Amino acid sequence: MFNLNIFLYFYYLSIVDSYQYHMESNYQEKSMLTNLFTENKFLGWLGLFIIFFAVFAIFVFQFLEWESKDNNKK
Repeated sequence: MFNLNIFLYFYYLSIVDSYQYHMESNYQEKSMLTNLFTENKFLGWLGLFIIFFAVFAIFVFQFLEWESKDNNKK
């Protein structure tokens, strides 16, 4: 009986493994962000640069605000 349990256990694992392998081989990513960079590279990189420079501008203006407050205290 013990050997039958081990056999069934490994048989079940092989079925699950085969099914999982089949699912992974059919998987295709359908991400809009990925498609933006692969199909329309100009808009993807333009959007990335706009986000980068917007965050950079926020940091610069915040730093200037802190400096002006420090200068007004003196």
